[in-house]
Amino acid sequence: MIRAITRNLGLKLFSLATAFILWVLFSGARELTTSVPAPVQYRNIPQDLEISTGLVEQVHLIVRGPSPLLSKASLAQVPVVIDLGSVRRPGVNTFTILRANVSLPSGVILERAVPAQIQIGTEPRVAREVPVLPVFENPPEGTMVASWTLHPDKLTVVGASSRIAAIESVHTDPVDLRAVPASGEVQTVAFTGDGQVHFTASPQVVLRVKFAPSATK
Repeated sequence: MIRAITRNLGLKLFSLATAFILWVLFSGARELTTSVPAPVQYRNIPQDLEISTGLVEQVHLIVRGPSPLLSKASLAQVPVVIDLGSVRRPGVNTFTILRANVSLPSGVILERAVPAQIQIGTEPRVAREVPVLPVFENPPEGTMVASWTLHPDKLTVVGASSRIAAIESVHTDPVDLRAVPASGEVQTVAFTGDGQVHFTASPQVVLRVKFAPSATK
């Protein structure tokens, strides 16, 4: 019995001392309430749906606990997780932010979130092929664009149905015609114009331009 107690005695005494120090620190610490920003993460979004409205990127958490646990380091980037796995069809769904949505350190209690609820609208996810149009700027003096081609000349965009319906075409970044090489070929990038719409493939395109003398008066 004595041998079992004295085995690894140094390690046991160290663990006991550490536990005692932690108990002294936290039992004597004042309990405080503070507000911390928290990023919002959305998980299990159905593959056939897109978030169209109500997308919130950050909320504030009102938390309570011993002051050592409320440091910026211990609460830095604690995310609020919104699980959309229960959403089965397009429409509006309200999610209340509860303790189960936040992984806080032991001893820290979530009093409430601001906002306390997030209302999210979802729409069917739609894909559509749209033409790509070039944007030109700074034509060299005495010249004009006689013709141009793009490869690819169409790209597929994906997003919420209402947003895709509003996109008739996408445009390239402005191409400085003064910087076009003798071959007339430049690489540029297409832009959707809507932050919630994305391309299914690379938006990089190759533009070929042919110049002609501009008409003189």
